[in-house]
Amino acid sequence: MIKKLSKIISFSFETVSVAFLVCVLVTVVLQVFFRYVARIVVPWTEEAARYFCIWMVFMGVVAAVAQEAHIRITFLVERVPKLAMHLFSLLSYCVVFLFNIIILLGSIQLVKLNWGQEAVTFPISVGVLYLAITVSSATILILLIFIIVQRLRTIFGRDGK
Repeated sequence: MIKKLSKIISFSFETVSVAFLVCVLVTVVLQVFFRYVARIVVPWTEEAARYFCIWMVFMGVVAAVAQEAHIRITFLVERVPKLAMHLFSLLSYCVVFLFNIIILLGSIQLVKLNWGQEAVTFPISVGVLYLAITVSSATILILLIFIIVQRLRTIFGRDGK
């Protein structure tokens, strides 16, 4: 069930991330067209591309965590006994979990502080930028709970591995 939920979350956030990538592409193409072909400056395209890019990255991070495809340095971990490797993996996920709690709490504060501030070129809250971090870190925390439980099951022999 945990694997199935991770796959659903991964697919969903990958799809959303790809949609934001398409939005970035469209807004940048519009920006180039307006500036060099139509010879007019349309400032909202740059700001929109920035918003889309930020959301794309943070949604992609959730997909990477769901797939457990994040960057790892495995030089030492691969050379220790299997139990130590599982314990180290559990410890690293616990550290990431604590770090994500800090990120989540900080992003909530940023959303609150910036929600009343409007973007420069179009009527959307600056808090929407920081909301991407909140959504991402909250989802990652849920995923990390499942991953940590899975690691504990592996360590205590209830996972069948």
